Amino acid sequence: MIQLQPKQLRQFADVLRLPTGASMTVRFVEPDDVEALRVYFGRLSAQTHYSRFLGATRGVPASEYERMLRTGEGSHFAVVAEAGTGSARTIVGEARYVLDVAARSVEFAISVSDDWHGNGAGSALLSNIECRAAALGADTVFGDALNTNQAMRGLAKKRGYRFSHTPGDWTLVRFTKDIRIAHDIPCIQSSQAVPLLAAAG
Repeated sequence: MIQLQPKQLRQFADVLRLPTGASMTVRFVEPDDVEALRVYFGRLSAQTHYSRFLGATRGVPASEYERMLRTGEGSHFAVVAEAGTGSARTIVGEARYVLDVAARSVEFAISVSDDWHGNGAGSALLSNIECRAAALGADTVFGDALNTNQAMRGLAKKRGYRFSHTPGDWTLVRFTKDIRIAHDIPCIQSSQAVPLLAAAG
């Protein structure tokens, strides 16, 4: 069981450049992020929140934030994407992912702030999750989305995912990517998530 401390987490941050010229930093969730995450989730549109939590109600339970803070525990990880610097930093996206060691796969879920839709932020965040999955030794990555979530379906299609039915739930679609043969993951060799694999050993 891994549980990294805040000072250890900060070394795994990645700065992503978007097609618009903007940048965002992806880093693991830290204890001081809880209030900012509450604000972030509260600002999501009803549709974006519904899509991220697969139809769940608007409220995010305290237990969810607690799980986000236990980065590495049980091979579960949570990251935020931030724009700006210093006191002007704002969370503009987030993701959760979990490694299944036996299956050599990573399951993920992501969201991006509504006002950052359409500028490549979702694609950049998903690419970063793929990098982190590869660094953890995964062969495949996958996620589930509501059948009605056209934005996520379009993003997954653009990044080369294949689609199938989610086992046991007809309202969801599963999208899967074999990252062993992918050619569109820019940081597999250089991702700063690599040391985390050694920590997990």
